[in-house]
Amino acid sequence: MKKNINDAVYEVAEMSESKRYWFRREFCDLRYGNDRLVIISVEKMTNKGGSYSQKLPWSLKIEERRSQQYWNLMAMSIDGEEKLYFERFVRGKKGEKDDILDLGFLPEWIIEEIRQVGIEMEQRGYDRGGSEFLKKLADEIVTEKEAVRSKLTAKVEETKIRGLFHILSQTRGDDRGSFREVVRFPEIELLTGYDFVGKQVNHSYSIYGTLRGLHVEPWAKLVTVISGLAVCVLLDCRSKSRTYGKMETIYLGFGKTPDGQQINGGAIFVEPGIANSFMVLSEKLDYAYVVDDLWRPDTATFAVNPFDEKLAISWEKYVPMDKIIRSERDMKSPSFKEFSETLK
Repeated sequence: MKKNINDAVYEVAEMSESKRYWFRREFCDLRYGNDRLVIISVEKMTNKGGSYSQKLPWSLKIEERRSQQYWNLMAMSIDGEEKLYFERFVRGKKGEKDDILDLGFLPEWIIEEIRQVGIEMEQRGYDRGGSEFLKKLADEIVTEKEAVRSKLTAKVEETKIRGLFHILSQTRGDDRGSFREVVRFPEIELLTGYDFVGKQVNHSYSIYGTLRGLHVEPWAKLVTVISGLAVCVLLDCRSKSRTYGKMETIYLGFGKTPDGQQINGGAIFVEPGIANSFMVLSEKLDYAYVVDDLWRPDTATFAVNPFDEKLAISWEKYVPMDKIIRSERDMKSPSFKEFSETLK
């Protein structure tokens, strides 16, 4: 088993004459249950007849080889102001995608790696200017991230499960009806560090008492309810996650819950490996979601039985037991313990 982020040490290589350093470490990021192989290159910039920005005395390149993502620190002048940005490349089945990101949109785990490499350089007695640059860069990224968060179009709540977010945007209406901006995809990336690119949009229609799930899928999804009211129960099925086995309950849609709470909209962002389910509390329900991969027949086999006694989910407090409707597939789903055995 790979070491977690706190125990994994760096393998370090250097070219001392050119002040170029490589830091490599492989670890399990328990926050999200992801295995990471990270390589960071830090090099002193030299002026060889050209002019280099004062803001970029050191070059910084970051590779995350598991997800095939690469970040390159760069300085750009936009509207007369020179600022630092990251150019990001993502390699996938359909080729290479690249874009330019403000510092505030850098994933949290990268900020920690930048800070840790700065500490590593200091402890090894490398160029002090390099370690100081990385520490200040990490602080600058945190400051920019906080500024961007303060301007979000929606309120985003973290949950008990890592990688699961409850998104609450404002619904506006008049005599004609209503409008809401469900979410902006760049804001998902800002908050989660997950590179979410929608590949497929799905819609299901269900009647009162329908229970779908708990489905465990290998893709991330953004879920919302267009009409009606549902209670969603989610379970962390990622064996390497720090929140493995934890559950969360979230209402989505429009109407009053059994305990009288008024719900107006909402959405959830679900990372891969988090099982999700929903039960219809209204006469009918329109449930829509965007996923970042295409459906395949083999994914239909991954599910956990929502009536597993060990999970002890009280579905009957939402809908009487004789009114609950389930598919044959869902009724045959394994218990959480049985499902977990398949992960070993």
